[in-house]
Amino acid sequence: MSEEQSLLRYDALQEVVNIGGGHAATALSKMIGKKVEMDVPFVQLLPYEKVYETIQSDDTIVKAVLSKLMGREYGVFLFVIDPEDAEALAYMVLPDYTELSEELVDSALKELSNILVQSFLQAVMQLIDKPLFASVPVMTMDMFGSILSSVYMEQNHFSEEVFIIKNNFYSSGHIIEGSLYFVPKPKVLEALLQELGI
Repeated sequence: MSEEQSLLRYDALQEVVNIGGGHAATALSKMIGKKVEMDVPFVQLLPYEKVYETIQSDDTIVKAVLSKLMGREYGVFLFVIDPEDAEALAYMVLPDYTELSEELVDSALKELSNILVQSFLQAVMQLIDKPLFASVPVMTMDMFGSILSSVYMEQNHFSEEVFIIKNNFYSSGHIIEGSLYFVPKPKVLEALLQELGI
């Protein structure tokens, strides 16, 4: 692949994520009843082994929400967040004076993950005019390396690349920070880019 093709590919993915981030900010604002703004999303395609070197070490304990992209089994989404950040996020999205429990924190994380995934899929559907659906989100907590490798082992024949979206959303001086990973089936991203005309 030429450098020009790589740049076109990156720009196309960045545009989809920007649209999805805008949808997510709107949905979050409606959810919490406050204005939500976002940074320009960080977007990167990395080989599996490079994720641990550049994004997150494999022995870091994280909370992760898993959602499978249904239909042709395109791949799996993972929303990943530090457990301490998860509690702060729950305070932000739940009604004031809510007494937090582990169950409520996990519920808030699953709802946020669902908003991010659905917003991304909505952005893609606007461009390719095809329905895309994600499964009910499932929560887990473990070392990041164990979670990511289990996705590869449990779902056969995944791509060597991981699509990483890092969004920062702000509301009332607070930050919602988390990373959304998409682990695609082989040739899924290439097929998507072809649908987008790249």
